[in-house]
Amino acid sequence: MEASSTTAIIAYQGVSADEAEIFRFVLSQLPDFRTVTVGTARGQVAGPGGVQTIDATLDEVNAPAVVAVPGGVGTDRQPELAAWLRRVSPRWLLASSTGSALLAAAGLLDDATVATHWLAGPLLEHYGAHASHDRLVVNGRVITCSGGPTAFHAALVVARAYGGADLVAQINASAVTAREQRRARRPRHRGLWARLGGAVRGHDPAPPELGPLDRALDDLGPLDLGPVGPPQGAPPPVVPPHDRR
Repeated sequence: MEASSTTAIIAYQGVSADEAEIFRFVLSQLPDFRTVTVGTARGQVAGPGGVQTIDATLDEVNAPAVVAVPGGVGTDRQPELAAWLRRVSPRWLLASSTGSALLAAAGLLDDATVATHWLAGPLLEHYGAHASHDRLVVNGRVITCSGGPTAFHAALVVARAYGGADLVAQINASAVTAREQRRARRPRHRGLWARLGGAVRGHDPAPPELGPLDRALDDLGPLDLGPVGPPQGAPPPVVPPHDRR
């Protein structure tokens, strides 16, 4: 696969499905790009929020232009992925939430200050990097974010580099449209007694379970669809429960 045409989204056992879907939704709209989910072996891997399907192995993707690392569980304990990240030289390298710990474990964030999930701060320090209080940090080709909806904003930085403001506007519009379409397909809320009566009569099927993309799009707010770049006046980072007063 040629570097000029490949976006690789990393997947592993424990990967956050929601963050992977946010990256895929935005980056799959880059013009003339092919988006693949890459991992140590083809097949499915499970993590918070659902399942991801790996459709290309590390050996099959040698020169991606864009690499996105969703957060998840055990991100720093992926030696094969870390070795692959050291080998490839993408034009853009994105990491969401605890995905930054994998970049740090690969030796790609030495003494860098990056955005991450607050739980990953000690991991970053262990590998020689530092956690920022910002939700989004752009440091040259490396873009890190705190996770969740901020992954959308981080991916838009790459979209702007390849397609300018027009592509950003197009992706924003497609996110709004997709979110409204998904909401329209969901059954309307009914009152408790109506639902109980339907259940007794056997006519009250369970509502469809939300998929990762449904949840990801629902989480996007006006801030995430605003100007692309390090957000000015963004809300303060999430404070660990035990530190709240």
